[in-house]
Amino acid sequence: MRINPTTGLGAFALTAGDKAHKKLRTGAVLLIKDPNAAKPKTLNIWQQPTYKPESGYVRPGANDFLNIKSRGF
Repeated sequence: MRINPTTGLGAFALTAGDKAHKKLRTGAVLLIKDPNAAKPKTLNIWQQPTYKPESGYVRPGANDFLNIKSRGF
């Protein structure tokens, strides 16, 4: 039969105040962000240039399908 300790899991609880206290004891320096700092570059995938193949050599017969009338499916 297993006997649970009297402390329970409450002994492992770490509250926000304890975390801040630990940071101060260890000498951690909080980062203060400059409100006037430049923002990082962002990438918008919708405004990127798209690939357009060069209209150079096309294999003979490659565009024959354009001459066939569609059946309307």
